[in-house]
Amino acid sequence: MSLVHRFYEKVADLVIAKPAGVLLVMALLFLASFTVIGNLSMDSGSDIILAADDPSMIWYNTYTDDYSLEKVVLLYINAPQPLDYTLLHDLLIMEREISRIPGVIGTQTAADAILAAHGGTLPKTNAEITAVFQRLPKSDQESLVPDSLHMLGMITARGDPTALLSPIQTIIDNAVLPPGVTIEVSGTDAFNDQMLDNMTTEIVVLILGAFALMFVGLFVLFDSVRYRLLPLVFVLTALVYLFGILGALRIPMNIGAIGAFPVLLGLGIDYAVQFQSRLNDELLISPLPVAIRTTICNTGYAVLNAMIATALGFIVLFITPLPILTGFTQTAIIGIICAYGVTLFGFPALAILMDYKPKVRVSGGFNLFDTYNQFLSKMALHIARRPFVLLVLVMMLAGVGMVIDDQIPIDTSENSMVPPDMPAKVVMDKVTAMLGSQTPVELLITAPDVTSLDVIRWMDRYGNFIQEVYPDKILGVSGISSLIKQYNNGTIPYSQTELNQVMAVIPAHEKRQYLDGITSGLLELQTVDLTSQESSDMRKVILDTLGWVETPPGLTVRTTGDFEINAITLDYIVYYKPLMTALAFLMIFLFLIVAYRHIVAVAPLFPIICVVGWNAVVMWVFSIDYTFITASLGAITIGVSSEYTILMMERYLEEKETSPDPQTAIQNGVQKIGASVTVSGLVTAFGFSALLLSSFPIISNFGIMTVIAVVFSLLGAIIIMPAVLSIMGRLEEWVIHRRS
Repeated sequence: MSLVHRFYEKVADLVIAKPAGVLLVMALLFLASFTVIGNLSMDSGSDIILAADDPSMIWYNTYTDDYSLEKVVLLYINAPQPLDYTLLHDLLIMEREISRIPGVIGTQTAADAILAAHGGTLPKTNAEITAVFQRLPKSDQESLVPDSLHMLGMITARGDPTALLSPIQTIIDNAVLPPGVTIEVSGTDAFNDQMLDNMTTEIVVLILGAFALMFVGLFVLFDSVRYRLLPLVFVLTALVYLFGILGALRIPMNIGAIGAFPVLLGLGIDYAVQFQSRLNDELLISPLPVAIRTTICNTGYAVLNAMIATALGFIVLFITPLPILTGFTQTAIIGIICAYGVTLFGFPALAILMDYKPKVRVSGGFNLFDTYNQFLSKMALHIARRPFVLLVLVMMLAGVGMVIDDQIPIDTSENSMVPPDMPAKVVMDKVTAMLGSQTPVELLITAPDVTSLDVIRWMDRYGNFIQEVYPDKILGVSGISSLIKQYNNGTIPYSQTELNQVMAVIPAHEKRQYLDGITSGLLELQTVDLTSQESSDMRKVILDTLGWVETPPGLTVRTTGDFEINAITLDYIVYYKPLMTALAFLMIFLFLIVAYRHIVAVAPLFPIICVVGWNAVVMWVFSIDYTFITASLGAITIGVSSEYTILMMERYLEEKETSPDPQTAIQNGVQKIGASVTVSGLVTAFGFSALLLSSFPIISNFGIMTVIAVVFSLLGAIIIMPAVLSIMGRLEEWVIHRRS
């Protein structure tokens, strides 16, 4: 007897001897989990996009520390008459109230610009106000009042701006404004704050949705056993354990972790259904203690292998520097381990205490469960007798999917991640439509002296050059070089002495926007709204063409800011997507070889390959783009689909010991486990489908594909596995015949 089987015998001994003690320990762990759930936290913003030790993230943090100490809250003002005296007067009053909030440095609207241009007083008539406003620089006019119905403003703050959002909103809500005037708040910090609120709500929605859908699935499909809703108890217990572990280890959650909850609930319900189905079958021929032991030793081992294979498919996501994927992985793996442990110990213990009785099928009448099993049995036998044509057809379709997979677009944009109706996003979309992209291309420049004439000239030349390369995408360039030209009649000084004189005239707060000491400078490229692919392509061109304009000695340039984060994540996904899939295949293959040491161990790989290829075909046909999470769909699918194929293979090997030939073993195996695998798979799909309830496109998109993957996995286990096992059985018989 192997060490693993001895372990399961010990588990069976413990559960049969002390079921109450087992449940008591589980109840204490359940209560203990609640004591640390309060430690749970959520990550958002750039923290969920790139790992902290990634080079691009390190430079991004340097950029934000040096140039983004002051945070901006954007005000989007809807006004029938933006330059109306009453509105401007009321805005000035509101701004004074906002300025009193600790941490607020200043405010800026058209009212302030007109006040400054008119000697510190507000003109009394609308005509005078319009005249003063029209004397402002054209760029200021467009940024303050982009059209006849809207005005833009900003609040500058230091420290944690999210703590200021509530008092700012309170003042705005209580402000006395002319009829028809409304003010909406946006900006990066408002965006992240609303993201956190939505994510917290999302956890509740997805978990409740998953339980509701699994309730329906179990009630409708799992009528072959008594207490058909019992698996929900163990899934709920596993979920509480998961929250307890995350809280105890202070592991923060992100949007990837949120997407993992329905997945682990679906897999957890699957494990419980497998245990309960097997126990019900064993009780028809054995007393309860014997049935418990058989279920723990046989189903426990089979589900363990399936769980390990699933975890191996998930664990490859750790190779990426993308916290969204690693957040999904660690949550899912911890969750399925909790679900397996709870079911392995809890279900048999509870079955003993409640003196679990099987549901006896009434003979003579119509029984859907038995009818379906008979159908699967006949189909499996038919497939086992003629496996080659089926395998060729399904593998050809999978091959098509593998080929077209690289043609499926990848969307890492904001639109793919956040709810489309989130107020801060709605406002940002409106501003982008008016003024262009609010995510400029930031070039971080380092040199021994960025205020030297050579460096300033290089900035000016390169800014002009890159605008010529992208005349339709780059709207303007700003930096210390453009600021110098603004204060020097539109030209760069001819000598260092003249340059120093101009620099001395420029106000310190204006220089601070583009300089951090004398060794670091910033060049900003204002662009139209770019897609993820356009950002990636532009980044490559910028980095490739920096040397085309002769650089001064010691000058280095790096792309940074949100533009860099958006572009580099797409590059990472393009690189890691096929690598994750290939590595998941390799790990599953090695695991199966080590676990079974038998030629039939490779059988599950064929249905898995088909499922991965079919997924790509579906995405291509229905124009579904890859996102942060679905970029890992290949690896996740391999993990999920391996479970059903392994369970089918395990039952085949079990039946093979008592069957005269492989075809009979396939027929008996499918007849005995096919219906329970179908039920568990469909209930799992019900749990996964809770992802479709998400308001986050990245999660609902993932939900669509995981439900499809589960359905394909069932088809692979029920239809393709008999064909593969038949060929493997024939090959094994041929080898034995040759040896004899």
